[in-house]
Amino acid sequence: MINSKQKIVISRSLTLSARKQSGFTIVELMIAGVLGIILTAGVIQLFVGSNRTYTLQDELANVQENGRFAMIFLENEIQKGGWIDDFSLQVPPAIDLNSSSDGVTDAIAVSYALPPASRDCNGAIVGDGIIINQFYVGGTSGDELLCQGNGGGAAQPLIDGVRDFQILYGVETNSVCPDGAVNQYMTRDQIVAAGGNLVIVSARVAVLLASENDVLPQAESHTHDLLDTQLVTNDKLAYRTFQQTIYMPNAYYATAGNPEIAVTCLADQVGS
Repeated sequence: MINSKQKIVISRSLTLSARKQSGFTIVELMIAGVLGIILTAGVIQLFVGSNRTYTLQDELANVQENGRFAMIFLENEIQKGGWIDDFSLQVPPAIDLNSSSDGVTDAIAVSYALPPASRDCNGAIVGDGIIINQFYVGGTSGDELLCQGNGGGAAQPLIDGVRDFQILYGVETNSVCPDGAVNQYMTRDQIVAAGGNLVIVSARVAVLLASENDVLPQAESHTHDLLDTQLVTNDKLAYRTFQQTIYMPNAYYATAGNPEIAVTCLADQVGS
């Protein structure tokens, strides 16, 4: 038989056991849920921010790489302008103005002479060795910097993401005794309008490149200055402008290196 004291002990034990097995209240569950949502939102925000930063850095790195490659390639080609491998041949103009153009985006055609059966920028063989490589913006997407050689074949893309391509030419205006110094920078159309009596000794190149994907949280309007033009953009892309002045020593030597011109200039200086 269970006496009264034992009943009291058993009752207290059952009460304590019930208390230990009781769950969380609704208020406690709501507080825990709110804290969990706050922590989850913070983690998501951190992830989104890190991902956006990574995407921006990756896109800018691609733009930077394309820009540097374009400048190096163009510098290497434009510096060849007016070069002649065989002095028995006629010296070609450093810039073929007939194949160059001014427009929304410009085009530049560089010419030089190499041994017969040399290759143009597309790898095509040019029988007489007179190379004319034309650079312009086009392609399937309309934003590729292309090189078209005169040896035949389709133009080949160098880089993509090109939003603008502008050229100015440094000209030597002293046709009697040229000193190789640039007296003025002009467009292709201005040089043609001047009658062709100017000697081109350098080229100033500007390229505006855009990222492949959107990287900004919202569209931003920017005005980009490229030599003699301006371009306004309003989107979420990242832009970088690359500009370089490239001297063409062969173009100068073709004129100033002429012995007859050198003697005439020297005589004029002595006489004065």
